[in-house]
Amino acid sequence: MEFILILLLASLFAAFGTIVGFGGGIFMIPILVIGFNLPINVAVGSVILALFPGSLVSSYFNHKRKKIDYKAGITLEIPTVIGTILGAYLTSVLALNVLEIVFAVFVTIVGFSMFRKTSTDTSEDNRLGIFKKLNKLNPAITRTTKDIQYRMSYLLTGTFGSLAGIISGLFGIGGGFLKTPIMVNVFNIPPSVAAATAIFMIVFTSLTGSISHFYLGHLDFYYSIPIVIGFILGAFLGNHLNLKLSEKTLKKLIGIGLFTAGFSILLNIIL
Repeated sequence: MEFILILLLASLFAAFGTIVGFGGGIFMIPILVIGFNLPINVAVGSVILALFPGSLVSSYFNHKRKKIDYKAGITLEIPTVIGTILGAYLTSVLALNVLEIVFAVFVTIVGFSMFRKTSTDTSEDNRLGIFKKLNKLNPAITRTTKDIQYRMSYLLTGTFGSLAGIISGLFGIGGGFLKTPIMVNVFNIPPSVAAATAIFMIVFTSLTGSISHFYLGHLDFYYSIPIVIGFILGAFLGNHLNLKLSEKTLKKLIGIGLFTAGFSILLNIIL
């Protein structure tokens, strides 16, 4: 019964995580620790292992739909890896409980911003003005097609990628929930492309993380197997549902995901 319950929960979280570009891990870890009494390192290791096949399946469908911006993803992922190493080191010198509370509030605020209008909202332009100006600096990635037009300064991709990595290293959570709203709000990337690109980046972080946790002995296959199966099923379900969503609806779902992510981080403080 426990096996089936974990499988169903993993499927639901992975389906939602696939749609919004988070992967689902940030929602699953507190459930495993609080609901199933797993040690935090085993929960993290099992979820990271499951993220790899789940994100791989999602990336396959997103590739067929031509939604992944590979150049943008790789450009953001390189500083993320570097930031993760720094974040892991900072865990030994910083008070993480205080940081987690501050960060949970920050994530919630970002989630709220996803519900605001973006095309003609002057107040939002003022809040993001400094980033808009920095995004004009060269060198940069630019993409212009019939439906998509955006620009990503290497200065900002390096800054935000490193920040996402540091946060991942500090709190043991993936950076997709941070990079997705950044790609949407700062770089003006369409939500569907941003979510697909974030999932693509999870392929690499989950692979390296899985290898590390395997060697550290953080995998309990009694729990990791249903999570892996659930994340794979959830990836198929999420990609099926994603076909029926508009960009506007997807952006609101990302906002809901951020609210939930903030709550999940607060739960981790209790652990």
